[in-house]
This record gives sequence, structure tokens and C-alpha cells, in this order.
Amino acid sequence: MDDSDDSQRSFHWLVHNFLKMDDEVHLLHVIPRMAYTTTYSVPALDFSPGIDRDKYEDLVRKSEAFIVKRFLSVFPEESKSTPIVHIIKSETDTSSVGHIVCQKAAELKANCVAMGSHNKGAVKEFFLGSVSHYIMANCKVPVMVVKGI
Repeated sequence: MDDSDDSQRSFHWLVHNFLKMDDEVHLLHVIPRMAYTTTYSVPALDFSPGIDRDKYEDLVRKSEAFIVKRFLSVFPEESKSTPIVHIIKSETDTSSVGHIVCQKAAELKANCVAMGSHNKGAVKEFFLGSVSHYIMANCKVPVMVVKGI
């Protein structure tokens, strides 16, 4: 999940059309590693930037805030469980985010990965890739993608 309207609409659809009240729900958000590292002008290729702890903690707080606002606040009160939130920091590109989702699904022994799809357009998707396509091709559990609602 991310802090986008597409993600929120997909979650809303999933809650109202797919969720059973006794389902255990895990919400996963990936924080890009470079978003919280110390920035230097032009690092050498083998340079590993330092972690800016304040920046990282700020990103975690912002992530927690949007998760509560966009997702937890609309989760049905009659549900028998509270969603479990996973905030993971990692290198990020299309395949690495997809890989993280697939790994977490396997680790949790998930019955299904349910996710939304951004409508990037064909050209952007060609160059940037698609996390949902990666997950559909590589995840070992069933995947449900909610497209452009």
C-alpha cells in the first residue's frame, strides 16, 4: 500500500467486496532506502550512504499516519481482527518491492495477496515496470489485483 488515492480506492473495494469478517489482514508498506539516507553530491559507485535517523523516523511517522488515516480508519469495526501493519525499509525498484511482497506473503503463509494497480500508462509502465505485474508473475500464492476503480 502507498499514500495514493488508487491504493485507498482498491483497499475500500477489497474491504467491501472480498474481506470476510474473520480474515487476518496484513497491510504492507515499503519505505525506499534512499529516501532516508544522508545525501552527498556525487558518491562513488561503491559508496554506501549513511542513514539519516531523523529522516527515517520522520518517514515512519508519515507512513503510520497515512496508514491510519487512509486504511485503518475505514476497516470494519465488526471485523474479528485488527489489521497487522508491516512497514519495511528496503532498496526499491519495481522488482524489489514486488520481491518483498512475495517474500512476506510466503513468510506469513498468506492465502492471497490482494493489491491495487496504479494506472501509470503504457509508456511509464514500460520504463518503470509494474509492481503488480512482478507479483502476479512471481508470487507463490494467489494474487488478486483491483484495477482502476
